[in-house]
Amino acid sequence: MNEEEQYLFDLRGFVVVRNALTPAQINDLSQRLEAHYANNKAAILGSDRTVLGNHANDAWSAPSLLELGGSYLDLIDLPAIKPYLTKLLGDHYRLDHDYAKIDSKMPDREKTLYLHGGGQGAGGPADLVGPSDGGQCFYRYSNGRFFNGLVAVAFELDDVQASDGGFACVPGSHKSNIGLPNVWRHSKTQAELPDFVQRIAASAGDAIIFTEACAHGTVPWEGPPDRERRTLFYKYCPHAVAWSPCYYNANNYPDLTEEQRQLLMPPSAYGPHAATQHIWQRAQDEQLELQRLRAELAKTRTSD
Repeated sequence: MNEEEQYLFDLRGFVVVRNALTPAQINDLSQRLEAHYANNKAAILGSDRTVLGNHANDAWSAPSLLELGGSYLDLIDLPAIKPYLTKLLGDHYRLDHDYAKIDSKMPDREKTLYLHGGGQGAGGPADLVGPSDGGQCFYRYSNGRFFNGLVAVAFELDDVQASDGGFACVPGSHKSNIGLPNVWRHSKTQAELPDFVQRIAASAGDAIIFTEACAHGTVPWEGPPDRERRTLFYKYCPHAVAWSPCYYNANNYPDLTEEQRQLLMPPSAYGPHAATQHIWQRAQDEQLELQRLRAELAKTRTSD
């Protein structure tokens, strides 16, 4: 992360990394995503959405993009993105949750810009970051270091013009001491957008990195009907911080590297430390054993 990018991130709350993905990675990610939707119409809502109605897995882990394998695992610690995460979060951070957002597959209720987050005023009953004060969505810069509570990486699989829709934010709002007024949160069309909302253009393969403390949302899609916006979100926290109520079970993804397994560990002040790894490994093993026993019990009941 060079000096210019650091300045812009501190100024605006986001930075765009051009060509973060290779053409081969874009193709692999796209094929695996389309194959999923060809056989499963349910959206991949990621490990932060279990509490919103997905109770198929009632343990502490949840469906994830990582289940698609291939390049979806590579995105966990993508070399083009790692230096940014280290600069913004420090040496010890973790993948908190992930999900895919495809405009053409969004329910009508979500086809409205909903600005959420916003500096020291983040959180509260009207904010998607949660009913708390949004404490995990903090941002500050002190003594030459960035401090972020939650950093999002949005990988774009398609070209998106600013006039099409897609990601937008209120630049600089991550430093605001006052919560975003409710009257400005919702916009059903682009014509209703407040003039201080900036729409961000991106090309396929670009990654938009932003702090969740910056007020942001998805602008209603008004691009050509033969195009869509497919975005993959991977969101990271300092190791002792969590946003999601669910954690990853690394045993579900056998092709992970050891470094990737560490990035999937649950929050702990110890970080990816030997003092906690064995505890977490036992918890993961026990969850898989519980799932196996439940499957056997269900099979027995069916045969009876």
